[in-house]
Amino acid sequence: MQVCPVRAITNENGSIHINEQTCVGCKMCAVVCPFGAIHPSGTSLAGVAGMKYDTPTFPSSRGEMLQWEEGITTRAVKCDLCSFDSEGPHCVKACATNALSYVDEAAVKSTLRLERAVAAEASDQYAHDFTRMGAQR
Repeated sequence: MQVCPVRAITNENGSIHINEQTCVGCKMCAVVCPFGAIHPSGTSLAGVAGMKYDTPTFPSSRGEMLQWEEGITTRAVKCDLCSFDSEGPHCVKACATNALSYVDEAAVKSTLRLERAVAAEASDQYAHDFTRMGAQR
C-alpha cells in the first residue's frame, strides 16, 4: 500500500501483509482501506515501566481512529487467516455455532459458476413460458 510511510504493508501474491515490527502506527492504512480490514491496535512495550506525564488521553468514545493513550504503542493489525497454521483460521475452529467456514478461492469460483448456470437456466425457462403465454393470446 503506497500510503504507508515506512513500507510496512506489502502485497504478496494478492494477499496484503503488515509487518507489525516496522509499522509506526500512523493509521493511514486504516483510513484508506476500502474494506475496513485494517485496525489500529495498541500495546504497551514489554518490560518498559510506564512514565506518568500530565498528558490527557483521548477516549475511545470519540472513535477508534482518534483514540490514544499514554504509554501505548499503536500498530496496524489485519487478519491473516492464521497463515502460520496449516489447519486454517482459529476462529473457524473455535466458533461454537459453526457459523464460520473457511473456503478457498477455487471453491468460491466453483459456487459462482454453478449459481450463474442455475440462473441462466431459470432465465431461459421464464423466457420460454412468457413466449408460450403470448402465443396463446
